[in-house]
Amino acid sequence: MLSGLELTISLVAVFIGSTIMGTVSFGLALVVAPVLILFLDPQSVVIIANFLIVILLVFVFIKVRSHLKLNEIKGLLIGGLSAVPIGVLALNIANPVVLRISIGLLILGLGGLLLSNTEIRIARSKHAGLVFGFLASLCITSLSIGGPLAAAYVISQKQSSNTMRASLSFFFLATYIFAFFLYFVTGLVTIESIVNTGLLTPALIAGFLVANLIVNKVNETAFRYVAIGVIISGGLVLSVREILAL
Repeated sequence: MLSGLELTISLVAVFIGSTIMGTVSFGLALVVAPVLILFLDPQSVVIIANFLIVILLVFVFIKVRSHLKLNEIKGLLIGGLSAVPIGVLALNIANPVVLRISIGLLILGLGGLLLSNTEIRIARSKHAGLVFGFLASLCITSLSIGGPLAAAYVISQKQSSNTMRASLSFFFLATYIFAFFLYFVTGLVTIESIVNTGLLTPALIAGFLVANLIVNKVNETAFRYVAIGVIISGGLVLSVREILAL
């Protein structure tokens, strides 16, 4: 269980991650997971990060639910839900380092294309949502880091900031709810994980409140660049973490 300095550091990470996610609807695990992995085992880190994300997503979605255009993300949703059982199984039995490095590099590549305003044509093809949703969900359920892939797809659809937040929060909520059902079934959720989540929740709420003060002051262009920045950061965190672990 987190205590003392470990808890203090983790609370700061959760506050920062919550502020980012409350603004762009993804990114909490990119900040929290690399910190928690210093103190806890990988499985517990994924469970705690995903618990926190679900709590925050409920707040985000309630606020932007009227902007949801479900028809625009149905492919993303189908692909995401179909990958959940595979991701949970991977978390339970293995940690495919090579796959994680490959995904991290893919995220960096997508972020670079978005930053340069290069249109990712594959993301606008008919079945792209299925592919991006599947890969994002696979990362989310097994690594707790998959938001950048889903965000790269949504950004490529040229959605408004509020529609993007609604799309991402709904996609992630659906994925996480299914994932947690399987986490419980497979015994991955422990009392210690639940307690640690409770200890970190106040920082989560504080970050969300700060995000509410920021989000309405960010214009569409700035929002896009903040989201892309988080995408690139996610790719770097995932790639560097796994390369150093080799």
